Amino acid sequence: TGALSDLSLDIASAHITTFGEKVIDTFYVTDLTGQKIDSPTRMATIHKRLIESLEGIAPERGGKSKAAAE
Repeated sequence: TGALSDLSLDIASAHITTFGEKVIDTFYVTDLTGQKIDSPTRMATIHKRLIESLEGIAPERGGKSKAAAE
């Protein structure tokens, strides 16, 4: 949620779905005024920042996150 806050986004709703052993998390976000994000440029920025955030905590071999390994 820190990355979303840094991007000035609010979580409008969140859903967790399971399919056997798989889990799908879906988050619907809005800007701080409650409006849908329509701008392709803004969506690309959000996508890039979320990927960067997730890569920073993804486990490496041996079970340690990249952040913990540094």
